[in-house]
Amino acid sequence: MHPFNNLKSTLSCTAIILLLTACGSESGSNPAPEKSVVVALDYQQLIESKISENVPGIILLVNTPERQFIGSAGVSDRDNQTPMQTTDVFSIQSAGKVITALLAAQLHDEALLNLDDTLDTWLPLELLDQIQYSEQITLRQLLNHTSGIVDYNKNEMLLQDVLASPEVQRGNVDLVHYALNKTADALPGVDFHYSSTNYALAGMILDSVLGYHNAIEIRARIIDPLSLNSTFSLGYENHMGEIIPGYRWYQGQYVNTAPIISNIFSSATPVASTVTDLAFFYKSLITDTDFVSDNIRELMWGAASLVPVKANNDAGLGIHKENVNGTILYGHDGSGEGYITQNIYIEETDTSIVYFLNCGLSDECVTAFYAIGDAILTELKIN
Repeated sequence: MHPFNNLKSTLSCTAIILLLTACGSESGSNPAPEKSVVVALDYQQLIESKISENVPGIILLVNTPERQFIGSAGVSDRDNQTPMQTTDVFSIQSAGKVITALLAAQLHDEALLNLDDTLDTWLPLELLDQIQYSEQITLRQLLNHTSGIVDYNKNEMLLQDVLASPEVQRGNVDLVHYALNKTADALPGVDFHYSSTNYALAGMILDSVLGYHNAIEIRARIIDPLSLNSTFSLGYENHMGEIIPGYRWYQGQYVNTAPIISNIFSSATPVASTVTDLAFFYKSLITDTDFVSDNIRELMWGAASLVPVKANNDAGLGIHKENVNGTILYGHDGSGEGYITQNIYIEETDTSIVYFLNCGLSDECVTAFYAIGDAILTELKIN
């Protein structure tokens, strides 16, 4: 999985500046001064230019106070050549981590749990004995990736097992299994080390605190209050929607990963959504005090939770805060088997940038992903 800090400063596309000189009047008065006219980036052309054999489909939303765009290009289904629609539902991958973190912060704010308690407060010792330094790790460290616990995605057996039996339903407990009895990446609380195992464990903690599946509470506290009508918990609420195909090149052919992804509930990749729902959720998270209090925002990206990832980029709880040439970007991308997504909100200019591609981690897919983001941020004079 690629966290939000992978936004690059390299510019791949720029807005076009045309210098026009006005003609003088018939009376012979001096000509008007030159004027700069900015020709807006053609977003539709941008995404259409990235479609290829390895990048079947793209959806893009860009909302600013001056301009609102939503468009799609390519196909959602390679076999049937079904045109991609702006309403199509994707697995948003790790862009959904913020939802798990928000639920944890809400429960902390209500004193139903404490982010700074260690894992043995909730999880069984027979599990924790298989995780190095588990006696020192807190829930906050899981959520800001400073636990040092290895990422289950690094275990090649996970992919092999899932592809061998895609029909099997898997949850957080099953995924954590692939990270057990491994040497830690670091001591707890020392450095940022991105790991989806952190969020699978956090999901297990949420289930323990609630006494039922945390997807139920995600719907009650987040999805329904915001009327995110196209958003649902993958692997738990599949009766409420269906994701479009996502494609991964495997053993000489494209594999549609949607049936596999739909059988997995991970608190690291908890939901499926649309670009419209995701943009509205993020704007609400950052700006709507009726939805999220200032106390919870402080918990999620305040000083106690923020940790440095690289220069001008910090990770909070499920969200990254990046300073790009003086502009603060909030967001989290997501990538995995068949899907890659980006979600950015800029509070200063009330700008949402969300885009989805139904391809995985091929070089061409990742290159297209970055090129789209670079072009948009450049046009908005942020890059």
